[in-house]
Amino acid sequence: MKRSRKDPVYRPDRFEYLQALLTEYCQTDKVGDKHEIVANLANFAYNPVNHGHFQKLNLLDLFLDLTDDEDLDLRRMGVMGLVNLSVNPHYRSKISQQSELILPLLQSHDTETLISTLTLLYYLHPEGIGDVNIRQTLEELNSKSECSRTNNLLVLLLRTDTSSS
Repeated sequence: MKRSRKDPVYRPDRFEYLQALLTEYCQTDKVGDKHEIVANLANFAYNPVNHGHFQKLNLLDLFLDLTDDEDLDLRRMGVMGLVNLSVNPHYRSKISQQSELILPLLQSHDTETLISTLTLLYYLHPEGIGDVNIRQTLEELNSKSECSRTNNLLVLLLRTDTSSS
């Protein structure tokens, strides 16, 4: 009897699978493989079932490290992983403590990286941005941006008067 990958007997444990992805990422020198692995991990970050495994494997640190990677695709996927993790209050708190890694991404000329960064800021600050310097940066972006997706996110981030916060 031939078994398929969907057979639970042959399906690897979720933790083991994520651990294997992380190990492969750390061991490979092939940029294309790294892209594929980080894309998969960022997608797995969307599912709260995986968050405990991500914590055990310190995958938040991988995504944070990627925010200043020289490779634009890895940087973009790292931010996307952070966005997906930020729906979890534990991760949201940890990510918000790393603003020095996130804020430089607002200067990105890559639209997808910028949109992901703005989305991350939206999840981190659902009531609006209270920091004057960040608000000023967002207002400058809003005045320069010609991308409707970027402008829509900027309007959401700037919409709330946070002066009473």
